[in-house]
Parts: sequence; C-alpha cells; structure tokens
Amino acid sequence: MKTIQKLLAAMLLAAVPLMLTAQDKAKNTETVKFKTSIECNNCVNKVMTNLPQEKGIKDVKCDLKTQEVTVTYQKDKNNTADVKKAIEKLGFTAKVVTEETAPKKDK
Repeated sequence: MKTIQKLLAAMLLAAVPLMLTAQDKAKNTETVKFKTSIECNNCVNKVMTNLPQEKGIKDVKCDLKTQEVTVTYQKDKNNTADVKKAIEKLGFTAKVVTEETAPKKDK
C-alpha cells in the first residue's frame, strides 16, 4: 500500500511542472485576425496548407464567408507583421482586424 502511495506522489510531483509549462506556453501566444482576399475553397486550402509551416504558428482558422483568417502564433518566434507577410506571400491581401474595424453585430 505504501508503494502505491509513493508511486502516486511521485507521479503527481512529476505532473506539476508539466502543467506549469503548458500554462506558460499559452501566455506566450497571440491570436490575430486578418481580413483577406480569399474567395474559394482552393484559397482556403492554400492558406491552411502553407501558413502552419511558418515559424511559430500554432493554429490557423479560415472563414470563407467573412474572408477572415485567424492565426495563433508564439510571440517569441513570430509577430503580426511577419504573419501578414506570409499571407501576402501566398498571393492574398491581409489587413489586421481590430475592435474598431470589426463590423458591429446587432443585439
């Protein structure tokens, strides 16, 4: 019984640093939304295939209806300007969507 308790205590102690590291990584990311010129599923496929290959990019979401691309990246490996350039390198326009430029939804 004591062996099981020691094993559980050791596993718990080993898990704590892993959880803290995961939280630090989440704090080190930034999400930015771009208004783009994507017009079809081929455009979406091009962005979804190529953009995640860029340094530090963790997640990419495309919304064809609104022509927006949302990118989550690591701040220590990339920045908004470089992500914008990566989208433009694929042949699309990219403009950062901010609170002021986002269309307001009716309540």
